[in-house]
Amino acid sequence: MNYWVMALYFKWVTPELVKQAVELGDCSMEDLNEGYEQRMLTLEQLQEMNPSIKARK
Repeated sequence: MNYWVMALYFKWVTPELVKQAVELGDCSMEDLNEGYEQRMLTLEQLQEMNPSIKARK
């Protein structure tokens, strides 16, 4: 599991910091999607970092 996903889950960082990590290449959207699939992140957190993500069925 990516450090940034874990840090966001434990509320050590804000979604804005994770968004910056994605922009810098330290974390990927695939990492974030994996965190969502493992129920570590919420859909709202994903949407905050990438507004183009829509609700999943």
